[in-house]
Amino acid sequence: MRTRRHTQPGFSPFRGPAWRRFARDIGLVALTFVVGYLVSSYWITPGPLTSQDHAIPRVLQLSLDDARAALTSAGFRFRIAGDRPSPDVPRGAILWQDPPPATVLPTNALVELVQSAGPAPVTVPDVIGFALPLALRVVEAAGAKVGRVDTVRGGDPEPGVVIATRPAPGNGRPRGSAVDLVVSGPQGGTP
Repeated sequence: MRTRRHTQPGFSPFRGPAWRRFARDIGLVALTFVVGYLVSSYWITPGPLTSQDHAIPRVLQLSLDDARAALTSAGFRFRIAGDRPSPDVPRGAILWQDPPPATVLPTNALVELVQSAGPAPVTVPDVIGFALPLALRVVEAAGAKVGRVDTVRGGDPEPGVVIATRPAPGNGRPRGSAVDLVVSGPQGGTP
């Protein structure tokens, strides 16, 4: 007959039914927490767990073609809502977008764009009756530059006074364009 030798195993806290019950209880608490979290998050914000919403890209000061490419690649539609003058943004570039950049919207949302019409036209100032040095400063302060200065003899007894502008006062001109002045000259002498 054979005999077995019985030895006492070393002490281990991870053996025995007590440890298994403890691990099972921790697992149940964790499972309850996860299920409760998922239920409450769905209750607060019903919908898919992975959102299809995207942030609108910044297309300000880009050309229309570049803005179109950026918006369509992000999954948005766009509409041109006109143009406005701007001294800083070049003509044809995007001046304004609504909703603003980084706003999170669902795909296929509409983004309105406004293009720049370039600098606003300047109005030719009315400098008729001004002395020539003052008329030069007024025209330049209005955003235009002085082109030719023609002198006409006779007419006005006081020489050096502006008697006409080309184009006429009140007309719109592109910023920086030339305005010609007609000035009265001395009576009877050569100009």
